Amino acid sequence: MTTASALRSLEATTGIEPIVAWRTWALTGHRDGSNLLLRPVAGRSRPWRPMQVAEAGCKHTRLHASPSLECTCGLHGTHGLDLLRRTRCPAVLGRVALWGRVIEHDHGYRAQYAYPQLVTLICQFCFWQWGSHAPSPDIVGWFPRDALVPLCWAHLELAQRYGMEPRRLLAADDVDLALRETYAVDQLVHW
Repeated sequence: MTTASALRSLEATTGIEPIVAWRTWALTGHRDGSNLLLRPVAGRSRPWRPMQVAEAGCKHTRLHASPSLECTCGLHGTHGLDLLRRTRCPAVLGRVALWGRVIEHDHGYRAQYAYPQLVTLICQFCFWQWGSHAPSPDIVGWFPRDALVPLCWAHLELAQRYGMEPRRLLAADDVDLALRETYAVDQLVHW
């Protein structure tokens, strides 16, 4: 199937009820664990602001509404976890509500509006290896550019061995609670 014919087979819907999908984010914040922001794992997209609905935009053109059938723009969510295990540097896993104009495709959805519903910190290395069987992270390392990286003890030691030394360590449980309070969402417990 060509790309053009694949795009024509997609349909956009607009509904009242949100669609719930899976998503990962990167996490940034200050060295004390304050000013937490969820950020898309891909590219330099805008952060998802606490207590504000995320609205899709297209970085390629402003000539169409986002999401568009002819583009890849929109706020993304997936049907399942397996696809997310390939994402670059995930720090937070969650369930996200998607609504407004929504396009469903083979891997999930692209939506006009979104907001997280359930979140939890993940050790990206454990998540890549074990998926839904990954243990919870033990600490969160604060790195340059305010990057917060949740890690288990074993992967912290491995990162340090390869010269990736966090400038500060925070308790993962404290950061997880602060994140949920910042976004006023519940904890993702079973995944």
